[in-house]
Amino acid sequence: MVLGPGIEKTERQLRVKSRQGTRMRVVRELYLRDDVPCGSPRCLADCRPYSDKLCKLPDDVTHYLVPDCQVARDYLEILEAPEVQGIILTQTAVNFVQFEGSKRLFMRLKDLVNDQRKGSVIFNNEFQKYAYCEREPGEAFNEWQCRSTYQTCLWYYNHLAGQIPVVMVTQSEQAVKEYSNKTLNVFVMPMKDYLNSFWSTLTGIIDLYDSLSAALKTKNKERDYAGYLPVDVLEAGVKSGRFIRGTLNVNKHSAMMEAFVKRSESDLKDETDSDVLISGQSSRNRAVHGDLVVVEVLPRSQWRGRSMDIKQEEDTSGVKSEDAVSHEEDVGVKVMPTGVVVGILQRNWRDYVVSFAADQGSQMNTNLAGKVIVIPWDYRTPKIRISTRQVESLRDQRFIVRIDSWGVDSQYPNGHFVRSLGKIGDLETEIAALLVENDISVPPFTDGQLKELPADTPDNPWHMADEEICSRCDLRDSHLIFSIDPKGCEDVDDTLSVRKLPNGNYELGVHIADVTHFVKPGSLSDMEARSRATSVYLADRRYDMLPAVLSANLCSLVSGVDRYAVSVIWEISPNYEVLQVQYKRSVIRSQYKLYYELAQAIHDGMSDTEVISNIPELANLSTDKQQQRVADLRWSVCKLMEIARGLKSRRVASGALELESSEVTVEMDDKNQIEDLTPKDHMEIHDTIAECMIFANHWVARKIVETFPNHALLRHHPLPREDHFSNLINCAAARGYSIDVTSNRALAKSLDQCVDPTDSVVNKLLRSLATQAMSNAAYFSTGSLSRDQFFHYGLALDLYTHFTSPIRRYADIIVHRQLLAAMQIDELTGLPNNKEVHELSNHINIKHRAAQNAQRDSQELFQSLFFRDKSPDDETCVVDAVIFQLRTNGMLVYIPRYGIKGPVYLRDKEGLVVFLLDRCTPEWTTGQLDRTDRDITVSCQYGSQSYSLFDHITVRISELTSRSHSSCLKFELLSNKPHFEESSDSQPTSKSSKTDIITEVRSAAQEKQLELPSFDLGPKFPALKAEYGQTAEELSMYTVFESFKQIGLTAT
Repeated sequence: MVLGPGIEKTERQLRVKSRQGTRMRVVRELYLRDDVPCGSPRCLADCRPYSDKLCKLPDDVTHYLVPDCQVARDYLEILEAPEVQGIILTQTAVNFVQFEGSKRLFMRLKDLVNDQRKGSVIFNNEFQKYAYCEREPGEAFNEWQCRSTYQTCLWYYNHLAGQIPVVMVTQSEQAVKEYSNKTLNVFVMPMKDYLNSFWSTLTGIIDLYDSLSAALKTKNKERDYAGYLPVDVLEAGVKSGRFIRGTLNVNKHSAMMEAFVKRSESDLKDETDSDVLISGQSSRNRAVHGDLVVVEVLPRSQWRGRSMDIKQEEDTSGVKSEDAVSHEEDVGVKVMPTGVVVGILQRNWRDYVVSFAADQGSQMNTNLAGKVIVIPWDYRTPKIRISTRQVESLRDQRFIVRIDSWGVDSQYPNGHFVRSLGKIGDLETEIAALLVENDISVPPFTDGQLKELPADTPDNPWHMADEEICSRCDLRDSHLIFSIDPKGCEDVDDTLSVRKLPNGNYELGVHIADVTHFVKPGSLSDMEARSRATSVYLADRRYDMLPAVLSANLCSLVSGVDRYAVSVIWEISPNYEVLQVQYKRSVIRSQYKLYYELAQAIHDGMSDTEVISNIPELANLSTDKQQQRVADLRWSVCKLMEIARGLKSRRVASGALELESSEVTVEMDDKNQIEDLTPKDHMEIHDTIAECMIFANHWVARKIVETFPNHALLRHHPLPREDHFSNLINCAAARGYSIDVTSNRALAKSLDQCVDPTDSVVNKLLRSLATQAMSNAAYFSTGSLSRDQFFHYGLALDLYTHFTSPIRRYADIIVHRQLLAAMQIDELTGLPNNKEVHELSNHINIKHRAAQNAQRDSQELFQSLFFRDKSPDDETCVVDAVIFQLRTNGMLVYIPRYGIKGPVYLRDKEGLVVFLLDRCTPEWTTGQLDRTDRDITVSCQYGSQSYSLFDHITVRISELTSRSHSSCLKFELLSNKPHFEESSDSQPTSKSSKTDIITEVRSAAQEKQLELPSFDLGPKFPALKAEYGQTAEELSMYTVFESFKQIGLTAT
């Protein structure tokens, strides 16, 4: 039946199975046409794509690759390799992956096609008149799939007039035998032959093929996903309320025993509903952290409470079973809904960093058919069984594996080896591990991405275009503009200006780098920035979202150079009322690049001479000009801080929270070794810059919501759940404070009243606990939430977004585009709709959390490295600590010197408790612990000792190394008194007391020497010792200084 030029109608008969299990015959109409686009730049027929977004095959590849259905599903990881380009995926293969693979696999396939860097297309072969294959009577389904794939290869080769070879990859031996010699330059071969023929130099991809093949053999031998309820039963149970659907979150500190499923909003009957506890591995039923699961809640009589034990870190090199974990019930712990996993809707399997156990002997004894057990870096992930022939070469390596299946009869999931990261313990290996664990990919920027950006070299300097300058507001000569950033900052994306207007009002300006001028929608650099979503800041390095030519050069608002910007300028009354606001595309020239400490010092009265010596931009000016410039700059900084105080006071009056977070700076020496760890000092200038950025973000949010009410990109901070404040309320009550959490204003007022004039740490810790109780802020599309959910709880603002950091956040780039469109500077076409903004928001939220987790992990890594080679008695290791939480086997402490937190154990794994004897010597002995809401008491044969919330104690910090996991810090209790506390009634130590201590130290040292074996060193030894030996102890200054150290330790 011919319907029109080039269009034919045909029918396909299918046999499908309904949910009730009955089989039905379905007839579907197909309309075949001859103008289905090929997506190749070599096309001679001028195929026109249906959409401008359709990816095109690359022109610089040696061949086109067409995988069959099984290869597209089973070897997708190989197709995802950056080197493999020019892939043609048939509609038949895509449908097969969608219905015969998992949802996650199908989404990965779509991402591969949407990534223009891969140069891959989906060819609708089932609608192309000359590529379509009717399934013949009696023909097996997989045979028809192979024939359809080969017909597509043949069509492409003929359509392109034989300009480029086409390679069909299949694992079907019959297809290889039937089609391999049928057409010249249309090759049909197995995956292994294809890799050896075209990618023999990529050993990693060959190893990946071997691992995938071994995993497929294992998977085919076991029943995958057996034991779970059918999908239709799960969906019906969720709909009726019998089951609960949610994401599984494994407790990192009790990974063997505790996991939680957060109820979705549809399952929440009221705000008091809590998460569902999944207790034990058997109840988890083969689900891993991050899986979307369905849970059946147990009867109330089987509910349990969450564990209050502190997990004692250890290298899980041995098999750890549930029987080895304490099941002691915590007295007084509130029980919570407890359930079991009855089904998994979506797996969250990813790349896992693993290593072999330290005892390789036991590994090899159970090494049947090349199968070994590996231990994941993340405590929350179960051990994984893999098949590999590289045990010897990987013995001391961290490497990546992926999970393939987890059969119902298997204790461990089955996986395969992907690639090695490097030797365990090497800094670069550990950095690579934490990036992989947080799903952060930071490959070098490609030549294609760099070529589309402007160049700025000495031979070819970049210049502003005159027509572009004319279209912008020129602020270079009219405004004193400057930046204030951390010392050494290169990606300066925000600058400020303030001046007094003739009418007595003030003009405040926030000027942000105009990244969108260089990064156009749909460009390669835009797609890469979208993929990364954010710059990643680690303790010793930074991974930029944008290439350095933008982030550190053309978009960086450094001083003394002209730059494009987007400016928000307010006219503000002396009472800080906003009278007018303008949004402009501008040209600016920042005059000064200040850092926080210098700006604060300028405000605090630093002399003009010191200011001049610290600002390079003033170096070559005359004395009069220097004095005038310093006066203008000082007025601007002081006025800026004054305005920020006024703006902040308005927000605080509305209920804005001032929370606390500890951030540690890693100081490196000239040899790139860790020199010190210092908590970042908080200064008023930090609040000033933050307030100006918050102000700009709020007003930009108002503008884009006004113009795009249904698809503006905003950021909201939901209400926290009241039950999350229990720890904060208990800690405050220990000092007699009352915390009101009914609103953000009430909470802010309560925290302001929790001030102990004798201990400044109290308020800081309470604000830190309030931070932990908060919900996570997140990006969203205004068309995806109701208007009453737009607010930002922590900032006390009705509308908020991110606009001020487009160099390091992709969300800000989208907001810039929306703002410029709202200003009618850029066209409205091309902006993402609500669905696209919603999907993009979810992607950015995930990437931002990953970047934050990676930053936290890197800080913990460098903290461990700092203490690795320290002596136990080093002054940097013995520190003061403050108790802020009590557990059944110890307490959590905060260390003000380094701004870090961690556990102090009062009971070890053997059940022994620690008691501090005379001179605060810790002794582990039999005894018991009694815990209340405010204190914990150690009782044993020596007596009893109590520790209360906010007590100051002395601890020793050391590194707790781990072969399989990341190293962490160990806190050992030394004294139940503050470190170096000076008692009011203490008297200076007498000379005789010092002598007694020194004598005791010498006696202990001599006794230790007597325990050493003696050797006959010959008759010349006394003379040699007199000339070259160490100084006699009674004359040694080292001994005197060591005695001083001991005096300092025992004085507490």
